[in-house]
Amino acid sequence: MPTPHQQPDEDALRKMFAKAIVRRRAECALSQEQLAESTGLSTTYISLLERGRRNLTVLSAARIAAACGMNLSELVHLAEEQNLP
Repeated sequence: MPTPHQQPDEDALRKMFAKAIVRRRAECALSQEQLAESTGLSTTYISLLERGRRNLTVLSAARIAAACGMNLSELVHLAEEQNLP
């Protein structure tokens, strides 16, 4: 994780959140289609997020977290855990 004043690596952040979303979606036994439907996001966008190809907005992150039964801070924490060795 970057130091407090260091710019975060964008690709690393996308990949951390991608892993967190895939992990939580699997834990909730949701398909990409089901997650998309419950969040109002497109299946294509969910797929791109899970491959680390799109930037996640705060609003989308909050919607995904809620659909997976967690709050936004829990999703952020889960994403941070994905960066641990």
